[in-house]
Amino acid sequence: MNRGLLQRAGFIVALILVSAFVLTRIPLRLGLDLRGGASLILRVKVQGGSIAEQREVVEQTRQILVRRINAYGLSEAPVQPYGSRGNELLVQLPGVNDPGRMRNLLQSRAVLEWYSVEAGPFADRSEAMAQYSGVLPADGKLIATRPVRDGEQTWYLVNNHPVIRGTDLRDARVGAANPQEPVTTFTLTQDAAIRFEQYTRAHINQRSAIVLDDEILSAPVIEDVIRDSGQIRGARTVAEAQDLAIDLKSGALPAAVEVIQEKVVEASLGADSIRHGMQAAVAGVGAVVAAMLIYYRWAGANATLALALNGVLLLAALACFGAVLTLPGIAGVVLTIGMAVDSNVLIFERIREEVRAGKTAVSALASGFSKAFATLVDTHVTTVVSCAFLFFFGTPAVQGFAATLVIGLITNLFTSVCVSRVAFDWELSRQKGRRELSIGLAQ
Repeated sequence: MNRGLLQRAGFIVALILVSAFVLTRIPLRLGLDLRGGASLILRVKVQGGSIAEQREVVEQTRQILVRRINAYGLSEAPVQPYGSRGNELLVQLPGVNDPGRMRNLLQSRAVLEWYSVEAGPFADRSEAMAQYSGVLPADGKLIATRPVRDGEQTWYLVNNHPVIRGTDLRDARVGAANPQEPVTTFTLTQDAAIRFEQYTRAHINQRSAIVLDDEILSAPVIEDVIRDSGQIRGARTVAEAQDLAIDLKSGALPAAVEVIQEKVVEASLGADSIRHGMQAAVAGVGAVVAAMLIYYRWAGANATLALALNGVLLLAALACFGAVLTLPGIAGVVLTIGMAVDSNVLIFERIREEVRAGKTAVSALASGFSKAFATLVDTHVTTVVSCAFLFFFGTPAVQGFAATLVIGLITNLFTSVCVSRVAFDWELSRQKGRRELSIGLAQ
């Protein structure tokens, strides 16, 4: 057995071990149709402006929603334009067991402002207006606190000009505080930190109002000079504080968003789809393996080995790239199996032609793989081009099918050419005397 064959065999074994390690460490991510979750259609309330400006607002909204979803830990959730109106977005959230929380996270505009409190608190708006004889100061406005459980609110008169805004924030996260009183900590940019330091130094022992979407979260008393960091109180739960941090980090929405349709997909539907898909795959692979073994004898075993390794490499690649497996993706896997068998059949038939022409086993093997390789590359490249069009112009489900098929084509080209060739060379190297190929009915 020559050294080159040992090196190629060692490389294939190492690749199998790496793929197995990847599959044990990085689980495959399942899509909405397999895992269950929520699907929402959002409408962006774009008002005024040209068509180009409206499209820009919708695109900005989409990008901010993507950042929020990624920060929530759902990087596989797509946000894409929906319908023909141009102001609707489709959001699919696989694995979400609290759609209400996600709905609030997506709808919140997250416009954060920090105001100086001029007067208050007032029990209601009429009390505040009565104190100023029905005419508010020119530089002031009334803002109410977030309603408590019984619906009560407190009103404050604040200065019209905010001290800092959400755009001045550099970072936001949940503070390590008492779970009974969750807080969201924030860090300001350098310019905002200078302004905030000057403001807090001049207003010690006075109230300030932290306003989110025109509701006061809290109105704390400034006890000391604050420069580049602080805390936002007012969240009722830790989850609410986390969502506030996500909103602030992702940025404020340029327009309001409303949910016009919400659909929950049960996980049981995904489990049923997986079970039936696995049953179909096992039956299909079993029939293919049986046909290959009967028709091509030992060469069919080589094809089966290449087919098994193709499946392992495909799943490992999907896991590494973070691809989301959906029902169309499973269809891509099944189609990859069919193309893998087709590639092996093409190679075997080329080899059988060379054997019929009277060439030796070694010569027929080399010539058969050489002649089949160009054809395999042509067929795979044309399919990849078709998949590219599906990926760039298709829906997320079609994109999943195209991505899975492309990865499968790449692994198939490697296994059908390299793995099968190593298996044949290994078979011939173990024979003594006249070398023969067990390649089916040609003998």
